[in-house]
Amino acid sequence: MAEHKPYLTGRTYIFKIGRGKDLLEALTDFCHDNQIKCGIVNGIGTLENATLGYFDQDKKKYEKHIVNKPTEIVNLVGNISIMDNRSNVHAHVTLSDEKGAALGGQLFPGSKVFVAEIFVQELVGEPKVRKQDKTTKLNLWI
Repeated sequence: MAEHKPYLTGRTYIFKIGRGKDLLEALTDFCHDNQIKCGIVNGIGTLENATLGYFDQDKKKYEKHIVNKPTEIVNLVGNISIMDNRSNVHAHVTLSDEKGAALGGQLFPGSKVFVAEIFVQELVGEPKVRKQDKTTKLNLWI
């Protein structure tokens, strides 16, 4: 089993993302601007529309699903690492529509915020770096 160095808890951030912002871009920009290289992100709120992804393992590519209606963010969870020398947020969301039906997947750009409340926990230690894995074609920690 590989030996892993522990991470220490760093700064904690709680903030709101305003209406009309792209959720993933706003999260990534916040982390980059605050030099967060490793961490955990959680959130709740509502979206005006969303772009979600499902990874097709046979085709080795994401199939995107556009949700063109308001939804509630039931859960947003993700991690922060480095990709291409910049802070990178990898997040998944569970959404609910007006009937309470759940939708979910990987968060992609194109998810417009109505309001979002975000919690970011920075982790201090050797940052995780993402690069494309040759076998899966996914951007994974190396």
